[in-house]
Amino acid sequence: MRRGLVWETGPHNWQWSAGFIRAWAGQNGWELIAVVLLTVAAAFLRVYRLEEIPAGFHGDEAVTGIEGLRILQEGWIGPYTTSALGQLTGPFYLTALMIWLLDASKFAVRLSMGLFGIATVPAAYILLRIGFGRWIALFGTSALTVSYWHLHFSRLGFGVVPLAFASTAAAAALVWAMKSYDAGSPGERHRNLWSWFAAGVLLGLIPYTYFAFPTFVVAMFASITLFFVLQRESFRRKAAPFSLLVCGAAVSAAPVLKFAAGSLGAYFGRMNQKSVWDYHEFVSAEGIGAKAGFLAERAWEAFLLLLRNPRMDGVDGIGGVGALDLGIALLAYFGLFVSIRKWRSPPHLMAVLVVLGALSGLVLTDPSAGSMRRSITAIPWVFGLAGVGAGAAVQFGYRHLGDWGRSAAVGASVLVLLVSGVWNLSFYFIELPSTPTFKWTFATYYFESLDAAHSFEEPGTIYYFSGQRRFEYETIRFLYPDSHGIDRSREFGIFDLEKLDPGPVTYLLEGPYVEEIDKIMEMYPGGELIVDEGPDPLYVIYHLKG
Repeated sequence: MRRGLVWETGPHNWQWSAGFIRAWAGQNGWELIAVVLLTVAAAFLRVYRLEEIPAGFHGDEAVTGIEGLRILQEGWIGPYTTSALGQLTGPFYLTALMIWLLDASKFAVRLSMGLFGIATVPAAYILLRIGFGRWIALFGTSALTVSYWHLHFSRLGFGVVPLAFASTAAAAALVWAMKSYDAGSPGERHRNLWSWFAAGVLLGLIPYTYFAFPTFVVAMFASITLFFVLQRESFRRKAAPFSLLVCGAAVSAAPVLKFAAGSLGAYFGRMNQKSVWDYHEFVSAEGIGAKAGFLAERAWEAFLLLLRNPRMDGVDGIGGVGALDLGIALLAYFGLFVSIRKWRSPPHLMAVLVVLGALSGLVLTDPSAGSMRRSITAIPWVFGLAGVGAGAAVQFGYRHLGDWGRSAAVGASVLVLLVSGVWNLSFYFIELPSTPTFKWTFATYYFESLDAAHSFEEPGTIYYFSGQRRFEYETIRFLYPDSHGIDRSREFGIFDLEKLDPGPVTYLLEGPYVEEIDKIMEMYPGGELIVDEGPDPLYVIYHLKG
């Protein structure tokens, strides 16, 4: 403790003048170009075939669109909505803007989340550049750009990836504030106090994004606490930056804090629903030893998430494959070990706490699914840790083998990065869409059947025969808000093949109900028939004009 803080990178010397910025840009032009190219590549990968991969349109994505439409109609809807078991609404305001600029479509909803994913890339570079230096930042940001983990959630209409962006931006501002405060003279520290307020404002925006944020907030609090403990100044001097940080967070988080204080059950209900304490395996375990053993197994499984994820997720369609490819994962684990040894360095300590915090969150939540979503705050830190691991390997090679060893380690790191890019892009765009879990989660047949049912000039009342969904399913409500339909299935309605309306009607039969088409055609001949092209048709459409 007596050694205080140890920064691995040099101090800031920013003067915030136009001349200084032009001079810096001239000296670091190639670095700026690299960041721009990475951002452009990230944008292309997150928009390319956005409506086709994933092919279907998930009900939770449609909820995002529905809430966006509600914002356009009502304006401010508060920081929380009860839809989809309860959600934080911050990202939906950008969805509303995209719908207003484009239209109420699948593309607009996914693009609104994709913009957060794209913005995470330069934000991650800034964070890693301030904390770890140029080369680690370039390595980590390159790995993040092609990561299928981040790529997938950037292409979904879920409010998950906004948390990755908000936490990255907040962490970057906080590391900047710490570094400016620790490295500057007393006068410079006074001038840089504004950065603590800015960091607080960004931290206060995190509770508007996604319910996986608590572990990140705890990690930030622990990082800030240890920073001030190791800071060799009087308590009175430390009070100013800490107070400004808290003040900034309180200002930006005021609406959500007010809501949470008045509606604790609603705000925290979503997290309580997914608690491990209510999970059947934990509840049924007899004795403290058995329960502790269950949690220990969960902890080990969570720690190995970067390498393997045995849980198949029917909400986001992924699972069975680790969050990272093998090469980047091994470097990240190595970087984690290196960073633990360098815990006096605020960025290294923060990386350790955020990653371990994100993984520990999996131990305390329902283990049936959601591992990749609930650990989203580990982005971009795991890629930064991979860069730390690569940097440590280069230093090791130089220390023991000289220039030859350094060159070999650099070449191996570049090779790992190239292999990572090939594997991640191939897995996401080619292999993953063909997996059973992905196909089931983002089923296309009901999406195609809806399009076919609405392809008639006057579809009229739609008789919906489906054993999986009601006609009030969110996808139908969002894409076809003016459509009128009746559930006629045994599961959700009163099963009957009789035509109830005098005007045009459209029979939409899915799954086992396709077998009823012969009876319907016999009862009401002369209609228009559309059959799914597969060998075993998944849906049949039969339209009667009147």
